[in-house]
Amino acid sequence: MQIRSASGERRFFRSLGGDERKSFRIHLLSAVFGGISMGVVINHEYIAVNGLNASHWQITALTMLWPVSNLLAVLINHWLDSRGRYDRAVLVFGVLSRLPVALMFFSSNVNLMLLLLLLFFASNSIILPAQNSIMKKRYSQSNRARLFGWWTSAFTLFSLPVAMLAGALLDMDFQYYRILFVAEAIFGAGEAVFLSMMARGMESTVAEKSTGRGVAHFFKSLWNIFRNDKDFAWFEIYFFIYGIAFLMILPVIPFFATEKLGLDYEQYAMAKGVIGQLGILLLSPFLGVRLEKLHPFRFTGIVCLLLVFYPLSMAFGNWMPDIGITFFYIAFAIFAVGMAGVRISWNISSMHFAPAGQEATYQGLHITMTALRASFAPILGSVLLHFWGYSEAFLTSSGFFALAGILFLRRYRKRKAEGIAA
Repeated sequence: MQIRSASGERRFFRSLGGDERKSFRIHLLSAVFGGISMGVVINHEYIAVNGLNASHWQITALTMLWPVSNLLAVLINHWLDSRGRYDRAVLVFGVLSRLPVALMFFSSNVNLMLLLLLLFFASNSIILPAQNSIMKKRYSQSNRARLFGWWTSAFTLFSLPVAMLAGALLDMDFQYYRILFVAEAIFGAGEAVFLSMMARGMESTVAEKSTGRGVAHFFKSLWNIFRNDKDFAWFEIYFFIYGIAFLMILPVIPFFATEKLGLDYEQYAMAKGVIGQLGILLLSPFLGVRLEKLHPFRFTGIVCLLLVFYPLSMAFGNWMPDIGITFFYIAFAIFAVGMAGVRISWNISSMHFAPAGQEATYQGLHITMTALRASFAPILGSVLLHFWGYSEAFLTSSGFFALAGILFLRRYRKRKAEGIAA
């Protein structure tokens, strides 16, 4: 395969400037540590269901923790945009919020696990939007999506084997979960340390259009973002619909895997932690390139339509239990490709819309919308499972994926018809 363009420039490995190269190396180290931590995170639901005997409501709460913990992300990251010091904020909040989950070494209480993970995931309110601002500052626009794609692949390269290792250890002796939580804490905090190093010396770049420093002015300007930036507002509405589809089946899947399919830890880790992550590992750099060329509406719409078949395959597994495990693996293969695209879009698209100096605010608003849909979407999935069954929950999720994809693409076609290029 030819890897050079006519100009002789490498298509995926463009030469980087000295500062950009240095930043990317530190960014990759954060991917290594974050990926190891994520390898344990992937197994949370199954640890709670199969080892700690969590109830349905506890699993529903567990699936809500990550997004709901980000409810104040927009306010926190407006503060970051207006004052800077991203390095200090990422270091303090990342380390202090993530290390306490190591206390699960001494406990088997699911409620304590929920409390500690709420604190752990709350760190993302700072880390994820700050990472956007850091990337916009440290990487050129032509390299940004591509380098984030390679970062994502590196992250997954380490999370994938750790997820499998965690599953194998838990099958060997469930008490290894105690050591796994310690590893999650240490390596999760390590990710924050490297991101802080990447942000060192970086100051705020607040523009005239900034949301300002006052709280009252901030909320007024926040309303103005939705009122004046129509494309961003519609993007968030459609992404909200996608998020309902994604979140509503999270509490359904671990019970489907245990009660219907009878999977052990290693089989579950193979599906969710290996097959489900392979697309992110292999496709992220290439999808980063595609996002540079396709508008976020078009790119995200195509991905949502692909994800229609993710819960649909699980529904087929419920209808045909003799080959249910096969359909479960197929579902996560589809998930792998679709979520590789969603992850790129989720992390990069807000920068497409954000004016200079408001990158963290826009991403914080994006993350806060995630928290809002998480306040009810997993409950919706649990209610459907309780009153109707697995198939009904999976089919409803497919419907929401389809609706989101259609709306994204319709908006893209409307913009194209109006002659809006970007």
